[in-house]
Amino acid sequence: MSQNVQRLFVHGFPGKYGGAGTELHHQIIIWRKMGMEVHLIPPWDCLREPLYENMVKLGVVIHAPCDWTCLEPGDPVLGFCNSEFLKALPEIRKYTKRTVFVNCMTWLFDREKEAMSKGEIAMFLYQNETVRQKVMPVLRSLNADSKIQFCTFKPYFHADDFPFIVQRDTDFFGCGRISRQDADKFAANTLFIYDTFVSPIIKHGLFLGFDKRSEEKIGRPFDWIQIAHDQREVSQQAFYKHCRIVLQPTDTTENWPRIGFEAMASGSVLIVDNRGGWQQMVQHGKTGWLCNHERDFIYYASKMAYEPNMRDDMAEAARLRGLELGGEEASSESWKEIFENMAQLPE
Repeated sequence: MSQNVQRLFVHGFPGKYGGAGTELHHQIIIWRKMGMEVHLIPPWDCLREPLYENMVKLGVVIHAPCDWTCLEPGDPVLGFCNSEFLKALPEIRKYTKRTVFVNCMTWLFDREKEAMSKGEIAMFLYQNETVRQKVMPVLRSLNADSKIQFCTFKPYFHADDFPFIVQRDTDFFGCGRISRQDADKFAANTLFIYDTFVSPIIKHGLFLGFDKRSEEKIGRPFDWIQIAHDQREVSQQAFYKHCRIVLQPTDTTENWPRIGFEAMASGSVLIVDNRGGWQQMVQHGKTGWLCNHERDFIYYASKMAYEPNMRDDMAEAARLRGLELGGEEASSESWKEIFENMAQLPE
């Protein structure tokens, strides 16, 4: 690790549920393991956040909301897909020029493009090299400053939080989907797929992350599908214990979906869209299934219901794949290089 980067600041706060918040939590764990001094500058009062005590135990320094006075020139400040970070950039840069944005999407925010044109972001970080190659030319066209860096890192996944589940209820075939409640996270034909796939035993579904927006998009789930608003009603671990398969058609193109790591670590076989980050994460027919059409979702879900030995072999292969993609060693080396690059940014 470069001696020039002794501490790291993040504008935001980690969460137990949802892509960017969960990912931030796991990256903080690896940063602390690497010996990095980590500071959080939350956008809001975070005393009641579920992970507040966890952060304190990890030795993370938590500052008052939007208190930029703790920053010194040369301190890197990260925003993990955080619109509040983008809004605060002019104020942050009064104290340090090492501003770093992690966009967890496959598209660019308008404010992100504006910040690039003004030179307000010193480094862009990506979890997915394909996404970096796609959006970097667009951003470069707005600002040709060669000092602005574009880098890819290997996100750490803390698999200890999601133990591999061998024994599940044998009275039913558990299936489900997990995401934010946003309508775009649901394909319009979700219920048709769930209704149409077949199983030798009764099906029991679970949708974790569901509200009025979701219902307006796909309709009211069948009686055999349980719905939960968020992880306070059903924990992620309970969700994966329920699900032999994660059957997840969406209208979005995912970047580097955290639920992929959660499912692989837990032993729930992924049946997902053949696009975006899923294509890099899932090895079709070996660690999960990539689908081009609703017929694919129906076929592979049925196949997993009727072929338990194959399903178990795929679950084990996926567990190993998850360790390969998001393990401690690979991620540490990746972040070491990122920190060295941060040390070269203008202060």
